[in-house]
Amino acid sequence: MFFRRIGFLVFAAGVPGAGLAQTSGPVGAAAIAAGKPVWVASYGDKSVTDAWVDIGTLRQVGSELEVRIRWPYMPASYGNLTAEVDRVDCNRDEAISYSITNGYFGADGRYHPVQVLDPVVEKKKAYAYDAQFAQFGTFTSYGNDPRSLACWAAARKCAGQNFTWPPPPNDTPLENTPQAMAMNDEYNKAFVPGCVLR
Repeated sequence: MFFRRIGFLVFAAGVPGAGLAQTSGPVGAAAIAAGKPVWVASYGDKSVTDAWVDIGTLRQVGSELEVRIRWPYMPASYGNLTAEVDRVDCNRDEAISYSITNGYFGADGRYHPVQVLDPVVEKKKAYAYDAQFAQFGTFTSYGNDPRSLACWAAARKCAGQNFTWPPPPNDTPLENTPQAMAMNDEYNKAFVPGCVLR
């Protein structure tokens, strides 16, 4: 599998937006899930798919992570629904996620939910979709997407390691062989947190 390797930007403190200081470099494990915003760009290319993920306010909710994600480069036609709060299950195969609110960050730096969703219903839909996809028989993996980023950050926190992004490339061959499956499983282990975030 090919994953594009680029540098990442860290938006430390405050809300992503005009006037925010931008630095590049690793984020210490102590700053992850510490309750203070630390925004990381998932791709750094300012495209519509370039999400900013707040790894500073990550928190554990049951067996899942709760993470704030912002989409700062969406077209104006999307209105003010440019952010969301997701729950993410960092399991051994992939990140399964679902939104619990959609909203936006205001000039006051606070998240303003516009749509509040039922977590029980959304979780059931997410797992049903994943099960349907699994019927095709292909193996799944983590990648450079924002939910994988959240899992990677939590795993680095648990391991006491600095966070850097993107992750190492997944060199697993695109074939359904026992060797490829084992190689992919080994790669995915690095994204699974080895502790409960406190």
